[in-house]
Amino acid sequence: MNNTEVCDTEPPPSSAPMNGRFDVVVIGAGLAGCTAARLFALQDLRVALVEHHSDMAAFKRLCTHFIQASATPTLRHLGLDRLIEDAGGLRNGVDIWTRYGWTGDVAPLDKNGEPAFGYNIRRQTLDPILRQLTMNTPGVTTLFGCGVSGLVKKDSVVSGVNLGGSRTGVVSAPLIVGADGRSSPLATLAGIKPTSSENCRFGAIRAYHGVSLRRGTCSQMWLRGPETGYVFPNDNNVTVIAYMATKDKLDGFRGNPGEALERSMAGFPDAPDLASAEPLDNALLIKDYPNLWRQPAVGNIAFVGDALMSIDPLWGVGCGFAFQTAEWLVDTVTPALRQGHPIAPALHSYARRVSRELNGHRFLIVDFSRRRGLNAIERLNFSAAAKDAAAARHLHAFGARLIGPAKFLSPGALLRAAWVDLRRPAARSAQPDALV
Repeated sequence: MNNTEVCDTEPPPSSAPMNGRFDVVVIGAGLAGCTAARLFALQDLRVALVEHHSDMAAFKRLCTHFIQASATPTLRHLGLDRLIEDAGGLRNGVDIWTRYGWTGDVAPLDKNGEPAFGYNIRRQTLDPILRQLTMNTPGVTTLFGCGVSGLVKKDSVVSGVNLGGSRTGVVSAPLIVGADGRSSPLATLAGIKPTSSENCRFGAIRAYHGVSLRRGTCSQMWLRGPETGYVFPNDNNVTVIAYMATKDKLDGFRGNPGEALERSMAGFPDAPDLASAEPLDNALLIKDYPNLWRQPAVGNIAFVGDALMSIDPLWGVGCGFAFQTAEWLVDTVTPALRQGHPIAPALHSYARRVSRELNGHRFLIVDFSRRRGLNAIERLNFSAAAKDAAAARHLHAFGARLIGPAKFLSPGALLRAAWVDLRRPAARSAQPDALV
């Protein structure tokens, strides 16, 4: 059965014990945590899902609200894709502008040769849907309003967590999953420090109702020297507008971030008309967002989602990788848990998969976060994509994280891009004098 216990309200029913032994304890009920909890439970494992918010409608505010296509299989395994569409989430593609012109919204192809897509949906819509889906999953005991106040160890190995809040208790399991965000209190308690690197950009983001879009309902992105702009059409006729730039431009945003955001976006080609749009909230100004990442597994603690890797949001990979890393963990560790075997070899396999799947993406994203514009290889690929549909599809396959850096930057792919760039005329939307 599934139980729900709220630690800072009335005592829970006796069927939902505060102290208990589970197969898995998951800390954090965001995208990664709920995904891990539900998928483990669907494998007939007993899961405790611990979340410090008591409000079921809580959601992450700093987000591009963009789920790349690589995560769509995980959404289907969760049964979440149908719920997203029922809630008004939009199947997404993206059209990218550089000085070489628009790439076009050319859908990449999945493994079956079908057009691939992810979803645009606001987190205030998505998070409660996924949380409710997880709560209703047999085998999941949800403990809301409960923080982690300490770790329980046996023979120097973490075997459980002490719950904080108005009620206390201990939940224990062979596997503890950290899905509690980039600051990860679990990691802090365990003394597991992240690796970090500087991000030279700041950002501003705001949601609007009734935006007049000039390039359809696909997502749009502008890359112009040190500036990046975004348009993310979302559910319920809401459009999320975002702008990022190097920190030398930050002072112009401090006084009125919303006004500065609109002024900056207006300078991009084919930018949406925000004059008649209705802002839904104040602009969120992100002054500093260092790149952070942790080891995938330490002892019997495994990290997923932002607790594992939280890097420059410019490329919009956070939501998709949250879903995917949670599923990778479930896939690798479930057999050992079900058979009662030691989980150390399985966690080693999980760490290897994270390294294989994410390290290349992380390297390129972190590298770009230190630069003011495109390097020579990036210029070649964007130039070719603006001139040729096949080159655009290859670029978008990488942007959707359907392929990795090795395939994207293979000698054959680069030779073809160079051939296209030399033989094809410039796109009509090109602005050769613009910054790169």
